[in-house]
This record gives sequence, C-alpha cells and structure tokens, in this order.
Amino acid sequence: MKIERERGISVSASVMSFEHEGLMFNLLDTPGHEDFSEDTYRTLTAADAAVMVLDAAKGIEPQTLKLFEVCRLRDNPIVTPSSTRWTARRRTPIELLDEIASKLALDPAPLYWPAGSGNRFKGHGRRA
Repeated sequence: MKIERERGISVSASVMSFEHEGLMFNLLDTPGHEDFSEDTYRTLTAADAAVMVLDAAKGIEPQTLKLFEVCRLRDNPIVTPSSTRWTARRRTPIELLDEIASKLALDPAPLYWPAGSGNRFKGHGRRA
C-alpha cells in the first residue's frame, strides 16, 4: 500500500499460508504501530501463538508491551526469533535481554548471538 511505503510501517493485517510436515500454518502480519492497533488486537483473538520482533535500537516499546500483555492474558505462546536494526546505534544484546527480563518478566535464552555491532556487525547478508 502507498501509505505503508510512505510511512515505512504496516497499517493493515495480512496473511500468508504455508504447509510444513503435513501441518498448515497461517502467518498473520499485523501493524505494530499504535495508530493501527485495532487490527492487531482483532488478529490476536484468532491466533494460537505470536512472534514478537523487537527493534534492537528502540527496545521494548509501549505498544509491544501492551500487545505482549494481551497475549499473556490469552495464554498465547510468544516466540522472539530475532531483533531488527542490529546495524543501527542500539542497545547491546545483554541490555536487550535485561530489558526483556525486567519489562516482560521472562527469562530469555538466546539461541543466536550477533557477531560484532554497529559498522562491525556481520550477518543478515551484510558483507564483511
């Protein structure tokens, strides 16, 4: 959508389906911005689980915290597979893990660790 390109954010929910090992998965992408949160709240009522993507530069934003609480109230499992913007000026991975622990009352356990930071970051297709 034109407004999504202009603002650089999702403004409406979208769905992508795929099959894996005989199971059907429906991925529901919802806006994270509070101006468009009604779509997200409606989508969470139909979801079995959620994927939370954090911005390593901004950390846990107020809207993310609200949506996390909705998932917690509905007993929806939440997975955080990665964080974005590792090349930007950001929190260190330890600071982000501490923030997850303190604000979300979780015990995070990283499976992957970023190699380098800022201009020295390596990964996600960035050339060394």
